[in-house]
Amino acid sequence: MPVNAIGVRRFMCWTTRISLPLTQTYRSYLTAMIVLAGITVCSMAQVPALKSVSMLDCSGLPCVDITLANGKHLKMLVDTGNASSMLDLTKAKELGLDLKPLVGPDGKPYPNYLVTTIGTRLGETNLGDLKMLVVELLPSIEKGNLPSADGLLSYRVFKDRILKLDYKVQQVSLSDVLTKDVPCPGFCGTITFPTFGKQGPPIVVATGFQLNGKPLTVQIDTLYTGTMLIYPTSVKKFGLTAQQSSTKTRLFRFTDGGVEMIEGAALKESFGTNDLKENATLYFATPKVHTPDGMFDGTVGHELLTGHVVTLDFHTHHFWIM
Repeated sequence: MPVNAIGVRRFMCWTTRISLPLTQTYRSYLTAMIVLAGITVCSMAQVPALKSVSMLDCSGLPCVDITLANGKHLKMLVDTGNASSMLDLTKAKELGLDLKPLVGPDGKPYPNYLVTTIGTRLGETNLGDLKMLVVELLPSIEKGNLPSADGLLSYRVFKDRILKLDYKVQQVSLSDVLTKDVPCPGFCGTITFPTFGKQGPPIVVATGFQLNGKPLTVQIDTLYTGTMLIYPTSVKKFGLTAQQSSTKTRLFRFTDGGVEMIEGAALKESFGTNDLKENATLYFATPKVHTPDGMFDGTVGHELLTGHVVTLDFHTHHFWIM
């Protein structure tokens, strides 16, 4: 269930007394409002400081510049839909990084590599030692099946931190590693990490979204370029059987190596009481789209998130949009 996360907390706040000739009833009301305002200000004050960098554009999707200990830079996509960070093999060799063979559970080497970049930074924020899977991304980029970047940062890079994607002013902000839970400024969804399908990797899923006024649970995928995708196991649940029969389709080049999806329409796609889009496009999976075996209802992506401020608290496991 969604979490309304102001909560009941103890705050030591100083409030000013107002000496005016007010009626006792109105004075009591005003004092109560001042106290409530003080609690709200103190609650907000508990949210740790975030350090910001520019949100760069990688084929229309959010990415950032990270700095290695040797001063070299990488242009990396921010990918909340992936459990593993990846780096292009050509770029890794160009930078002279120390590549280690990737060994499978059977003890045999895979055709890919692992690399650990020591002392990696995002602007002024220290990311520490960043472990990435090194693969040949360039062929997929050249075919148009992957956004143009040196690699991607998975959500696990931001463990125990607050990540804010401000699509309004094109900034990415990050906290230091948190050791205490922090309050949420208003209505929040809850982040969980179910697997994508029974055999898939753990991914970022949140509550708090609504489709035509009905709550649903969705994956947060910053590299999915559509609005909201509804999976087959939830179509009947939301009364969308007729919508799924639409003959209109759209090609998503960056999903599953390039797949068609069925395009319909929704009256409203919302988060809490915040209407994100009205008369919005809505998508349905075709047979080539990987589906999560009913683990959650859908996926939301770039076209629904853009124009908003999206915050993921990977320590307290809260999610909110403003």
